[in-house]
Parts: sequence; structure tokens; C-alpha cells
Amino acid sequence: MESYSKVWDDVLQNIRERVGPLRFNLWFKNTRLESYNDTYANIIVPNIFTQVWLQENFTKVLREGIGKLVNNKDLDIRFSILQNGEGENVSTATIPLPEKKSDSKSYPHVNRILRLEDFVVGPNNRLAYTAALEIVKDKYPAFNPLFIHGNVGVGKTHILQGIWNKVKEEQNVNGIYMSAEKWTNEFIYSLQKGKIEAFRQKFRNADMFLIDDVHFLSNKQSTQEEFMHTFNALYELSKKIILASDAHPKMIGQIKENLASRFMSGMVVKIDKPEYATRLLILRSKAAKFDVHFPEDVLEFIAEKFDENVREVESALITLSAHAKFNEKKIDLQLAIEILDEFFCNEGKIVKITEIEDAVLTYFNVSRADLHSNKKTKSIAFPRQVCMYLIKTLLNWSYQQIGNYFSSKKHSTVMFAIKKVNEQIESDKQFKLFIEKLMERIRKEKR
Repeated sequence: MESYSKVWDDVLQNIRERVGPLRFNLWFKNTRLESYNDTYANIIVPNIFTQVWLQENFTKVLREGIGKLVNNKDLDIRFSILQNGEGENVSTATIPLPEKKSDSKSYPHVNRILRLEDFVVGPNNRLAYTAALEIVKDKYPAFNPLFIHGNVGVGKTHILQGIWNKVKEEQNVNGIYMSAEKWTNEFIYSLQKGKIEAFRQKFRNADMFLIDDVHFLSNKQSTQEEFMHTFNALYELSKKIILASDAHPKMIGQIKENLASRFMSGMVVKIDKPEYATRLLILRSKAAKFDVHFPEDVLEFIAEKFDENVREVESALITLSAHAKFNEKKIDLQLAIEILDEFFCNEGKIVKITEIEDAVLTYFNVSRADLHSNKKTKSIAFPRQVCMYLIKTLLNWSYQQIGNYFSSKKHSTVMFAIKKVNEQIESDKQFKLFIEKLMERIRKEKR
């Protein structure tokens, strides 16, 4: 087993490339890998704010980086706070850590308790929220399945976990809640170990089936086939099925037509990005849970500036709170402008993935579905390569993140695409000028 410091250096190098030096120095500067084995890794952090941030934003990255060394994708990531020169374990009653797998019939891989009662309802999500209440309340709801879709960070997972927590508290339900990725991993494991019949029995006997990130099934033909059999078995028994995805069933690239049709056989509802009034309500709700005071003008500033999704506004609160604590400063509008411009903005403007994609779609006149498909014709492949290059350049996403965004493209595919665009930039001055103008347009879109 490699030394802890060498392992940690490798993990940190990958994270530095993904988040940039400013955020890296804030959240990872005084961390270290204390220990790890086949089942868990313990990371020392300097304070509770760092723990919360890493837990909320980097658990998956840390699990991947350390887990590959012990061949365990579900490695349990634990945190200890450095006190008096020694790491002291944090009580999970204070800050809930991800739950371990249990041998029960449920899969509550939830980093925190998300309840429907705490969900802030606005025009952008009211229909999805009402549908969630309906499917919890009625034994045989008027629609089944419920398919919720929308961009990253708009509240899909909150609703799914809210439904799950509600039925756990109020009903004696044999339910399953997990991501499509975990479902896929378990399916593959069962195939490899010759346990496919046990796998099928477990999932097809569920009373409620909640699967997040369904778009992960894209381009996985045999997995889709098994998933459809599970879906059909539950549907025929009138079991409740709730699914969530970043895209409408028809917009998920490389998904079987009959499976997409099944997804649309019940109620399909979209959650849009929250408008200003809803974002402000969300901010007030989340700010009340911090032990620092956020003045109303600061919340209004954040609500105005961060207009894409809920995760953005929550990240803004955490970052601002951490800076105020670390530097013993009072939170006011001036501090908010200074800190949030530095850590979240690009030349005074937050660049959104949707803005990059929309600019590419507009210029090349291709559809979003084609951009996310596996079509290799030049008229589609080239705009896709340009889009990947822009995401890497403007957002500094990892190759794997970009690949996942484009219907689970391979890491090597993304690397090749970006390399090809770089080579053309170096050899073609007109193309270089075009890319520079396109990036300038994206950055100035909302100024």
C-alpha cells in the first residue's frame, strides 16, 4: 500500500486541476489523509466548515481517487477535525456523514436529511412538488411512473429523497432508493458473481422504486435491457416508480426507444431553474441554518447574481460563511461582493454550462439531442468537440465530468476532442479568432 502522503498528493493534484488554485487553497490547504484501508478512508480537516464543504462537494471525487487503490468504488469517506494537533472524530449527530451500505432492503445513500417539508416551492417546481405529494399520499396514484427532469442542482434529488424519507417515516414500505450508477454497478457485480436471480428478486419485489440520475443508463445496452425488465415487473404489479434525470426521456442520448417510452407512460414533469423570488426564499431558508447572520441585502445580492440552480446559492452561502469565520469578519454586502466575485465569477460573470452549450448550438445550428448523441458525422462531432473544449477552458471540468455530461463519453474521447481543437487553434489563425470571439460572447452574455 502506497504511503498516505503519496496517495493524498495524487488525489489533491487531480482536484487542483478541477477546481483551480483559489478554491483549492481555501478548502484543501490544511488537509491530510490520516489512514485508509479496503473499506474506508479517514481525512483530517482543520475545521467544521471545511468538513461540510468537502462532504457536500467532494465526497465522490475523494472516493474515486482513494478507492481505485483498493478497488472499492463505495469506499466510506470519513472526516476528523484537527484539534490540539490531533484529529478528533466529528459526531455524526452534528454533521451527518454518508451512511454505509446496510443489509436491509433499502439503499438510503443520503448525505443529509432532505424532506418534502423543507422543499421551497415556487413556480419553477410546483408541479413536481405536487406530484411528489400525490404519489406519497395515494396507494394507487393517478399516474405511474413519475419522471422528474431538469438541469443540475434544481432540486430533483431533494424531491426523490423527500419522498423516500416521507414513506420511511409514515408507511411500512419495502422500498429502494439509489442512483442509476449504483444500480448498474450492482447489476454488473451480480452478473460477474453469478447472482443475477438474487439481484432480480430483490429489485422486483420492491413496493416503491426510486432511481436518481437515470441518464447514467445512456449507451449501456445490456443494462438498459435489465432495467426495462425490472421496470415492467414493478409496473405490472402497480408498484410506485419515481425516476429523475438531467434530461427529458427523449433527450437522453443512446437510450432504447421502448425504455424511453416506458419512462413517458406516466407523468413527466420538468423543474426549471428557480426565479429570483424563489431563490431568495431558498436563501433565507438555508441561511437560517448557519450560525452566522446573513443580512437581507447580502441574500438579495446572492439571489440576483446566482441564478442557475440551488447548489450555486448554497455554495455561495458556505463560502461566504467560511471566509467570515476564518478571517473573523462580519458578513456584509461589501464582503459578499469581494469574496463571491473572486471565487465564483469569471471577469465578473458566472459562466454556466447551459450558456456554453447554447452558444455552440446557435452557431453550429445543431440540436441538443444530436450534441449529446453518439453520432460521428462531422457536422455533429465537430461542434461537440468545440463544446468540450469550451467547457474545459471556461469551467475547468475534469475529462470524466465532461464525458459524463455528454452521455457517458469515455475519458479518452474527451481528451482526444480537446486535443484536436487545440491543434486546430495552433494551426489555424481564423479558427483561433473564432474560438476567442465565442468565449468572449459567452462571458459577456449577461453583462
